[in-house]
Amino acid sequence: MTTLLYETVHGSTAYGLARAGSDLDLKGVVVGPRAWYFGHRGGPEQLTLGPDHVRFEVRKLLRLLANANPAVLELLFVPEAMHRALTPEGERLLAAREAFLSRKVGESFGGYALGQLRRIQTHRKWLLAPPKEPPTRAAFGLPERAAVPKDQQGAAETLLERGVLPELPAGFLELLGREKRYQAAKREWQQFERWRRERNVARAELEARYGYDTKHAMHLVRLQRMAVEILSEGRVQVHRPDREELLAIRDGAWPFERLLEEAERMGEAIRAATESSSLPEHADEDAIEALGVEIVEAALGCSRGA
Repeated sequence: MTTLLYETVHGSTAYGLARAGSDLDLKGVVVGPRAWYFGHRGGPEQLTLGPDHVRFEVRKLLRLLANANPAVLELLFVPEAMHRALTPEGERLLAAREAFLSRKVGESFGGYALGQLRRIQTHRKWLLAPPKEPPTRAAFGLPERAAVPKDQQGAAETLLERGVLPELPAGFLELLGREKRYQAAKREWQQFERWRRERNVARAELEARYGYDTKHAMHLVRLQRMAVEILSEGRVQVHRPDREELLAIRDGAWPFERLLEEAERMGEAIRAATESSSLPEHADEDAIEALGVEIVEAALGCSRGA
């Protein structure tokens, strides 16, 4: 049986961006039974209780916090009114939340934002010019069966990445290049098919109306702004003071070109804020280790030396 240390509302409700019909996201942290820590089989790193309800085992949570994972770091700074459960061990975790702030925020929040931007760009490309059919080997000037075995392709690519130019059969590099382009096109077709098959109806309506996924855009802007705030001011504002502007972005207030310009500008701002930030380069791993031991021992009713 697990011990729930802390659970809170997360996602759009915590950001102040929820609307009618928005999902209620819940995230929490648990300590497992003694067997997870003293037995040979261990235990799961997280428990999924529903599509929008996740609980992290405390050690996984601490690893994610040490790496400034946005979706987890935010959990420690959600307004108290959003908390659903909080034990003394959970309070100990929240009391240490400032110790998880580091310059890694620039990379983690910025990286998540860049991922959002890439998804927006890819989906927009598919929306405006969807692939009509799967790629064929013949279209890339390739024989029906791969002329270069995968192991040889991998070995050649590794050598080329290292700057080594071994003697290769005539035309091998050109053939390798066509094979790589075909494989990339094949992966994109598979991604497109999955996107078309699984895309959310509401997201599809947003993309059709505005030409890009404005909900992704809203979160891209939020992530970049939060990164600069944390790096410059050392505080995490989960409930957004700029909620009205963010909701306007979701409602299509920004044309796609403005989103690209703002994403580039804020990317530069994140890099500058990272360089000038007074936050430590990374969180103190030893302190995090000690905190984790204390929390698990307290939750299990252990005592040092017992």
